[in-house]
Amino acid sequence: MDPLNEELLAAWLRLSNSINNQRLVEGLSFNEAVVCSLLGRARQDGGYLTARDLCAQTRILKSQMNVILRSLERKGLISRRQSEKDKRQVEVRLLPEGAARYDASHRRSLALAGRLVAAMGEDRVRHLIPLLHQAVDTFDIIQQEV
Repeated sequence: MDPLNEELLAAWLRLSNSINNQRLVEGLSFNEAVVCSLLGRARQDGGYLTARDLCAQTRILKSQMNVILRSLERKGLISRRQSEKDKRQVEVRLLPEGAARYDASHRRSLALAGRLVAAMGEDRVRHLIPLLHQAVDTFDIIQQEV
């Protein structure tokens, strides 16, 4: 086994685990929080995303996305309705309670990011950001080749 590959995988898993375990949104799973985050950002761009959009952006399978959306709907955080433009599409919107949870979790996330910047230093973080984006983009390309 290649030691560099092992070290990269260990660091990747450690970062993923650390982010997953922060529980920035109480009462939501990590995937539910991610969906709420995407819908929260979509509020400024028209107010909704389709279920297909959510699957594409999260790389979550349609069947699993349906489970997540049902759970969020039961919790009173989102609404779903059939698109008037395309009856095959389902529009998903954050409800006021979902928006409030998103806003609160976003503030906690920004505070956590601020603490990370303070601890690591602004210059190091500025160098880290493009590397993280490049790593994710490269991983996506590799996954498409498989």
